[in-house]
Amino acid sequence: MKARAILTGIGAIALAWANDLRITNFSVNQAAQTVTFDIQWSNAWRLTTPPGNWDAVWVFVKFRPCNAYTDPWTHGRISTTLSDHTFPAQLEPVLSDGSAVGIDPAPNNLGVMLRPAAPGTYATLGPVTVTLKVSNLPTTGSYDFRIFGIEMVFIPQGSYVLGTLNGWYSWGDQAAYAFDQNGNNGDPHVPYNITSENAVTLKWAGSGATSITVPATFPKGYKPFHIMKYEISEGQYAAFLNTLPSGAASLRYVGNYNNYRNRLANNGSYPNQYYSDREDRAQNHLCWHDVAAYLDWAALRPLTEMEYEKACRGPLPEVRGEYAWGTTNITFGTTLSLTPENGTEVFSAPANANCTGWIGGNYTGGDGGQGPVRVGIHAKPGSPTREASGASYYGVLDLSGNVWEMVVMVSAPDGTVGAPTYDGKWGDGVLDWTTGQANETTWPLGNPGGFGIRGGSWGNNWDAQRVSARGCSRPDHTCSGTRNPNFRHEHHGGRGAR
Repeated sequence: MKARAILTGIGAIALAWANDLRITNFSVNQAAQTVTFDIQWSNAWRLTTPPGNWDAVWVFVKFRPCNAYTDPWTHGRISTTLSDHTFPAQLEPVLSDGSAVGIDPAPNNLGVMLRPAAPGTYATLGPVTVTLKVSNLPTTGSYDFRIFGIEMVFIPQGSYVLGTLNGWYSWGDQAAYAFDQNGNNGDPHVPYNITSENAVTLKWAGSGATSITVPATFPKGYKPFHIMKYEISEGQYAAFLNTLPSGAASLRYVGNYNNYRNRLANNGSYPNQYYSDREDRAQNHLCWHDVAAYLDWAALRPLTEMEYEKACRGPLPEVRGEYAWGTTNITFGTTLSLTPENGTEVFSAPANANCTGWIGGNYTGGDGGQGPVRVGIHAKPGSPTREASGASYYGVLDLSGNVWEMVVMVSAPDGTVGAPTYDGKWGDGVLDWTTGQANETTWPLGNPGGFGIRGGSWGNNWDAQRVSARGCSRPDHTCSGTRNPNFRHEHHGGRGAR
């Protein structure tokens, strides 16, 4: 499951990551305003039986005048007329809500979601050729062009259970603040059934009589959406930095090279000033502004903590204390199979490892050290179950462990730190180029900013990895620095949705 970045010609770069996702042979016809590329990825699916979902690739284009290093890149707008494009028989474009074949209408036509055209499972889908018309592509002049692909997973519309923890665990700050209709820390613990996107009033364990009403506009996980299959990787984050004006890129660069396995460096040369020799490794040391800026740039959006639970659990009944794979069994990997790591490494010991979490010391083998590993590492060939591969109900990977998922929170227990006004607006591909920050006015970007963490990390024990454990949800929690949008931490990463 090697991630790849491929240079295909002068002025045209194709960048793609995920389950051996490759975008190659990228070319541009400026006069016709079209881009053409070959795409393939491994282990693709489109299911007609439960969970009835698919994986897809979000593809988008950016361009900038050659040698304009201090200028922003322009995000390509994809024509909404299907006849303007050429799609192979194996692929079709689908709206981001999964409702129909097509391109999202303007002004949100900032990419194309490509899914398998026919139901089935595919060891390898492609390579097949796609031609897209980019309506704002310059017809003349000398430009750099780049095309990007991010693997996504579709989460269908439907009801789900919110909150499953039963009282205090050893790390009570994380576990005891699960959503709970009774608002207490012991039995009976009663989760919620989320059956619509209507406004809902929520309590959490330990809240007592305190509650918060979450408005209808806040994404609750009932409506359909696509979610990134993997956490943001070092290769993806480097590509993001390489398409920012130099000043903005320096503000979003996380530093901390070689600290807790972070290999993102900034001493390359154009077009790859920022690069990593471990492109598939989950990017850590991210602050909230970093995650939000990446998602705005990619025309995605932040995930909410309610959507996080839906993506983990799906429509199944709650299992108290469960992890993202739906059971209470967890095994941390300790030994990596390849030295140095090359993007195909797995945990060779223990053989049944399904999570990256606290092992009490350095990894054996591989690059050693303590920190995140490559995204999707537990989805090894021959892993037939969710538990064996660490996969959610819908096939999303690493939702428990590796790096904390930075998400939009409903509220802290005192009701003051949530972001219930968040409406799930998609990013527009454009940042505040002076600050290098997302500029979507409905997103939580202040301090305190209404964001928090879910899912645990490589540095946490088994409690923090639980689906319903609400990381940093407590006002006096020692990781309250998370509420500072500029606070970077070696445990923090994220992923987005659309």
